[in-house]
Amino acid sequence: MSTLNAMQRGALTLGLFALITAGSVATLRALTAERIDAHQQAYEQRQRQAVLPEALTQQATVSPISLPDADLLGYPDGTTGWQVANDQHRAVVLPAVTRRGYNGDIHLLVSLDEQQRISGVRVTRHQETPGLGDDIERRRSDWITHFDGLRLDSLAAEDWAVRKDGGHFDAFTGATITPRAVVDAVHSALQYAASHAPLETPHKRQAEEPER
Repeated sequence: MSTLNAMQRGALTLGLFALITAGSVATLRALTAERIDAHQQAYEQRQRQAVLPEALTQQATVSPISLPDADLLGYPDGTTGWQVANDQHRAVVLPAVTRRGYNGDIHLLVSLDEQQRISGVRVTRHQETPGLGDDIERRRSDWITHFDGLRLDSLAAEDWAVRKDGGHFDAFTGATITPRAVVDAVHSALQYAASHAPLETPHKRQAEEPER
């Protein structure tokens, strides 16, 4: 066998191996992507349940709502939020994302009751440093619960910040960027709710309109 033939055969073998490997990776990714997405959706649903007021954790109706100007929450226009209601109580759950995390985006859910008080905040996705920035997770610490019960007017505008920046909220030892980003995102969600009144339903608006 000539040197040229040997090189051609070797190149063909390598090409076939690369093709088979790429095909195997693509197939594996396709098989696992759906499962990963299902797990993520189930996790986000549990987190959505966790942020609701206790009065709405049982026997409540969940209705998706399209959010105008969702770029104010860090998402594309028309992103979905959720209104949760029963006969006595209502709440809205807003998604929010901040691009200012130490290692990338931090996605959150912020739930507000009828008085636009925070009933809960949870992080649904992030890439912050394990053992440091991941204290924003409820399973790691109770830091995220310090927003509970606050309204936009509970604090002065300058107090919606970490203590290092002169604000109200503690940071983590050795990690300021992550809690700073979360505080900013929660503050933005409250500002959005105040300006867009996402708790106002068509039924309520109709009842409040004067007769002509």
